[in-house]
Amino acid sequence: MSKESTEGKVLSTQYSLLRLLQLADSAFPSGAYAFSDGLETLTQRGQVRTAADLSALLCGQLTHGWGQQDAPACALAWGASAPELTELDDLLSDLKLVRGPREASLRTGANLRRAALHLWPQELAALPPTRHQATTFGAVAAALGVGRRAALEGYVSAWLLGRVASATKLMKLGGLEAQRAARLAEAAAGACIERALVAGPGDLGGFSPLLDIAASEQAGLETRLFQS
Repeated sequence: MSKESTEGKVLSTQYSLLRLLQLADSAFPSGAYAFSDGLETLTQRGQVRTAADLSALLCGQLTHGWGQQDAPACALAWGASAPELTELDDLLSDLKLVRGPREASLRTGANLRRAALHLWPQELAALPPTRHQATTFGAVAAALGVGRRAALEGYVSAWLLGRVASATKLMKLGGLEAQRAARLAEAAAGACIERALVAGPGDLGGFSPLLDIAASEQAGLETRLFQS
């Protein structure tokens, strides 16, 4: 391989990494920061009080809830055809039984897609239709040249750190302790990624009734920082 082609390959890899970091950044205008996935209800009711509580919640979601739906959907969306993406979006809509999280996923998916098309119009000119956040992230990452594993790792990291950021606003929890909660969920996040990489559409599911109830009851809270 010539020096020029090697440098070109390295440059391409650097661009894909920069794009992934930008796409997964909490400041990316998808609106994901406006949703707590039921955490606000649990903190107000004293069910999540400490960093240990938060870590346990995160691990549970990665193992039994979000990690059984959105993570594998993102992996499956990477490089998928338009019909496959439509089926994935329909499946996610069916699996998200609570209106709040379902609408949050659709809204952030639409915002993510709109922002990505604005930033990378040429690269995403042939982007197939997507609706949910997970399918949009996977499809956009693939079109931007990000590898499948890297895209999934970025997506899981964005979700995990997003929940940690929400916790610092809702709990008496300093930034260092919040990051420690994320660190304690590292093994669960790694296992989530490995499962998602080998999952098929029939493997999507999840069972997290505590958060489903909390998310459905959030609209009734007297004061709210987050939309759901």
